[in-house]
Amino acid sequence: MILSIKRLLSAFLVAGSLAIAACGEPDAIGIEVQPQSDNINVFYTDTVTLDVTTIREDSLVTDEKVASLNLAGSYFDPVFGIHNASFFAEVKLPNNNSNFSFGTSPVLDSVVLTLGYSDYYGDTLSPMNYQVFRLTENMIADTSYYSNDQIAFSDQLFNGTVTISPKDSVELGTSTFAPHLRLRLDQAFGDAMLAADVSNYLDNAAFVNFFKGIHVKTAPASGVNSGNIASFNLLASISRLTFYYSNSTGTGLTANFEINSGSSRFNNYTHDYSAGTFGSVFPVTGETQAYIQSMSGTKVRIKIPFLENLNALGPVSINKAELVIPVTNNNPYKSHTNLLVFGVDSVGKEALIQDLLESANYYGGGFNSSTETYTFNVARYVQRVLAGTYTDYGLSLISSGGAVNAFRTIIPGPASGTGDKIHLRITYSKLN
Repeated sequence: MILSIKRLLSAFLVAGSLAIAACGEPDAIGIEVQPQSDNINVFYTDTVTLDVTTIREDSLVTDEKVASLNLAGSYFDPVFGIHNASFFAEVKLPNNNSNFSFGTSPVLDSVVLTLGYSDYYGDTLSPMNYQVFRLTENMIADTSYYSNDQIAFSDQLFNGTVTISPKDSVELGTSTFAPHLRLRLDQAFGDAMLAADVSNYLDNAAFVNFFKGIHVKTAPASGVNSGNIASFNLLASISRLTFYYSNSTGTGLTANFEINSGSSRFNNYTHDYSAGTFGSVFPVTGETQAYIQSMSGTKVRIKIPFLENLNALGPVSINKAELVIPVTNNNPYKSHTNLLVFGVDSVGKEALIQDLLESANYYGGGFNSSTETYTFNVARYVQRVLAGTYTDYGLSLISSGGAVNAFRTIIPGPASGTGDKIHLRITYSKLN
């Protein structure tokens, strides 16, 4: 049976429907894959008809319990349209200390938000308008936050043009630091933080109630093929809110407020498909092309209404069933490094299939750069459909890690007319 699962998918699902058109004897094979003495009852077909549809992805859980990275930025993809990523995060006291103090008569030099890079997507040469806001609503611990959730915010702490450098180390004085983004925040904000009553710094609970956190976003990209989305590791030691100040005891002092494992945080994603080539009316037929996009974007559905025709000449045993997913050249964008195939339940949600529970070597799903394909072994799924042990609602193809990456993949549909196309190839034996 197909096993039901929670909707914790971090990627775009690709699904479609397959139909076996032939009603006569399938093509016999075995010469190229079986010894001559063994090939009498072994058959092969790759002529299944693919009915592929692109649909919108449901919202994804993107909080700290499932998302290891946080994304901010925007890009204008000529095929997919305009896509925006932002994040919300709590900030905690330095070293989680109780009774923190800036000391007597503190004077601010500057306050800087640093965010350690993990990766990027898009054009790093595109200047981005970064914005940082102060939250006015508390995040709730142990609450699941989704990609379409928002937390109230108001005061703007930073608004400026930034060119990201996710691969370049940062030189500060005589020290070298891992690649990170540095945003100098509003001086008035820093002054107010230093002047705040000491009761706000008694412990993390008091501090988070006083300073509820930050919201980091960018203005939408404005030109086709422009913009980028950066992914940040907020748990990196370089990711912090640093106050540079002096007090009655001395100068050159620093206080590093942390974004740590105890900080609630989540990603928010928005999409404008009206600016892309396939539009914003879903579902979109996948006859010529299908589209997978991370960040709770799009996914593809595949149904198999005529798969049971394989039983027309008697019961069969499935030796291998490979779903082959070729890709269209994505330059300058990044295709997914891995995809996943799920089943679909009676209400259209994703469900585990038995093949997914096997080893990665059996199941597959990684991008093969030599063949430019993803290949899945779904033999157990096909066998169960043919056995009639459950009603087949189709397959759902998704990206792995779609809650924390901005990749997109274009798949040639079953009627693309050029080159390879999505197909299912089945090797099977007739049972006496």
